[in-house]
Amino acid sequence: MKNVLVIDDDEKICWAFQQFLEDAGHAASVASNAEEGLRRIASDNPDIVFLDVNLPGMSGLDALAAIRTHHPSVIVVIITAYDDVDTTIEAMRLHAFDFVPKPIDLNVVKSVLERAFKTQSVRSTLPIETVLDSTTVNRGHRLVGKSEQMREIYKLIGVLASNTTTVLIEGETGTGKDLVARAIHAGSERKDMPFGPVDCGALPDELLESELFGYEPGAFTDAKKEGKPGRFELADGGTLFLDEIANMSPALQVKLLRALQTHEIERLGATRNQKIDVRVIAATNQELSEMVKIGQFRPDLYYRFKRIAIHLPPLRERKEDIPLLITHFLQIIQDDIGKPIRGISEEGMELLQNYTWPGNVRELENCLRSAAAFSRSDVILPEDLPTEIHTNPADVLPDSLHLETALKSILQDISKTAIADRTEKPYDEIVSLLDKTIIRLALDECANNHSKSAELIGMSRTTLIKKIKQHGITTKKD
Repeated sequence: MKNVLVIDDDEKICWAFQQFLEDAGHAASVASNAEEGLRRIASDNPDIVFLDVNLPGMSGLDALAAIRTHHPSVIVVIITAYDDVDTTIEAMRLHAFDFVPKPIDLNVVKSVLERAFKTQSVRSTLPIETVLDSTTVNRGHRLVGKSEQMREIYKLIGVLASNTTTVLIEGETGTGKDLVARAIHAGSERKDMPFGPVDCGALPDELLESELFGYEPGAFTDAKKEGKPGRFELADGGTLFLDEIANMSPALQVKLLRALQTHEIERLGATRNQKIDVRVIAATNQELSEMVKIGQFRPDLYYRFKRIAIHLPPLRERKEDIPLLITHFLQIIQDDIGKPIRGISEEGMELLQNYTWPGNVRELENCLRSAAAFSRSDVILPEDLPTEIHTNPADVLPDSLHLETALKSILQDISKTAIADRTEKPYDEIVSLLDKTIIRLALDECANNHSKSAELIGMSRTTLIKKIKQHGITTKKD
């Protein structure tokens, strides 16, 4: 039996609610204004409150704000008109659980009660370790995990923090490569000096060169009159983090290698070099060894970085860390959005642990942000999670029985187009298109790992690399 309070100045509505709730086996009480309702909440501690917006004296929205402040665990359902848009928006901002529109439909009330009771049930069964405590959880973005793989990462970070050698951090997109770089810097003797992150894939090559090395006045058409220091100079004495280094052109790779070897840089348009004291940490989501083999990355620069390398495991290989990550992220999220989040239901947790997380830890954080924003209570339920979490990528692969039919339909369309365009060799073009598409899909699925991609499509690695060259397929990040 649940304790339900109805706050409404309409006696007929209060009577209808009371009869309905008591027939359903719940204890029901009523209040005709907000002030009386707040007193009853303090004395009776109801599980759910149905609160009318238009009340004499204190408004329903003001009462909702007071309830959220003094009784945050009470579930509040707003009673309002269908077309009251402003009230709806403001009530949701104040974390109302749901709305019951006027005129009252008891079937709607029943549905809302069922969801509210489910939320309360989940709250009571949350494991104590998943209930967020704002006094103990670190709010900062940091590495989180107790798996064996992560313990080894922590050890490596400790070792690398004690020296100044160049480091290569490898791992799929979203695994936390930037956090590892920051942790190495924070644990080193350079921690009080600048940490300069640069995304090598975010700038065209000509802009990346000036961004890294700076330029002198008049070095090029749009150059500032006073010139500009590059990231190497700005990070002098500290650490420069080159993210997605695989996107750097061969010409720029030569200049970077020279800077690493000589500890000197030359601004664009300069006539002399200048000394620098910068530790360089690079990161990539691609397999540099394969890029070296096909001539897309300089071997001397690769081996310069490869001497010390850290490989970050994808989230699907350390699923035991998911509950810890969820607790960590929900603490940050609830502070960001100003909404208390107690945790996630057991069914929700199971969905998150069974998902393959192609976007890794970053995707998990984004998923939780979305769920927290859309959740109507302080507990995340399965229905709050994004659609893709309910349809795991592994579950939606085409069945072999349907593959031939689907492929035949696609090929018919391609063939018609090729013939209509009077393509000289339609068969060769269609086969080439299929080849490129299959290889590109395999590379995307395997994060550009050639060995895994070849295995996935049943091809030797040598043949795969040959076809990549033949079709001009880039393995760089788009």
